[in-house]
Amino acid sequence: MRFWLAAALLSLLGGCATVPGQANRSSTLSDLVLALDASGKMGGDPTCRERRVSTTEVIVPVELAPQGVAGRWTERWTVERCGTLVPYVVKFDRAPDGDLNVSMQREVSEAEATTVPGDTLADRVLQRDTLAFLTQKDLYEVGPDARCRTRKVVATEVLAAVVGGEVEQSRPISGSWMERWTLDRCGAPVRYVIRFTTTRQGTTFIAEPQQ
Repeated sequence: MRFWLAAALLSLLGGCATVPGQANRSSTLSDLVLALDASGKMGGDPTCRERRVSTTEVIVPVELAPQGVAGRWTERWTVERCGTLVPYVVKFDRAPDGDLNVSMQREVSEAEATTVPGDTLADRVLQRDTLAFLTQKDLYEVGPDARCRTRKVVATEVLAAVVGGEVEQSRPISGSWMERWTLDRCGAPVRYVIRFTTTRQGTTFIAEPQQ
């Protein structure tokens, strides 16, 4: 079972943990969330010496795959850091073989969301979500034994303009388009082609490495 920790521009690989329902799952996840919150490189605050997980809640219920074993869900874990409450979004994705992937990132408001360089049409929240996904995907592509754990976006460009949709204040509110995002993987450029589809209810996207 793999745990991927994604936060802003940096990612680390966590350790193994047991599946939901076993006794030490919660404590192991707590350790990972607290370690993330204490890491300056990951956007945490290493100066604080007192932190604990104060609450957990399910914010997206379990969505089971047809076979009933695989599935995904999302929780919010709130850390009390020296008297300040810091929320983290924890996403669970269980594969059909039982392998459990977990990604974690600090929950931020739209005003705090990442702005990436280049010509992307994505708004700040979508930029943040895309970056978190690309970071996790690129770590998976490289494999758990790779030494480099640092990722950042250095360029974005529109490859295909919005089709079949509307643009409002320079941002698509419906339709589909395609972009290329370039990651810096410890000094090496890695390019992904991303296909976005958006409606007024939300946006979905798929990303593949550019060959």
